[in-house]
Amino acid sequence: MAFAINTRTGKAVSVPEHYIGHLILGEDLEPVGSVVKAVPKKENNKKSAKYVPDAVDGDGDGLIQDGTIWERPVDTEIEGQPAPTNIEENEE
Repeated sequence: MAFAINTRTGKAVSVPEHYIGHLILGEDLEPVGSVVKAVPKKENNKKSAKYVPDAVDGDGDGLIQDGTIWERPVDTEIEGQPAPTNIEENEE
C-alpha cells in the first residue's frame, strides 16, 4: 500500500501502489511528499442586506427592498417584539 493525497479533497489516503498515476483510479491522487494544492473553498453566494425602515419603492412595482429577505409591500413596517423578561414563563 502507498500513501497518497487526494488533490480534490485534500485527505491523505492509503491506496495500492498501482492506483497512483492510473488514468481512472488515481486521477486525483498525488504521492505523499509532492506539492499538493489546497482544497478549493466553497463560494458563498448569499448576500446580506440590512433592514431599512424608511426604504422607498424606486421602480414603482409596489415592493420595497426588492430581492432581499426584507422585501415587503409598500406602506408596511416590521414591528419588533420585545424580549421576554422572564424566560421561564415562556416554557411549556
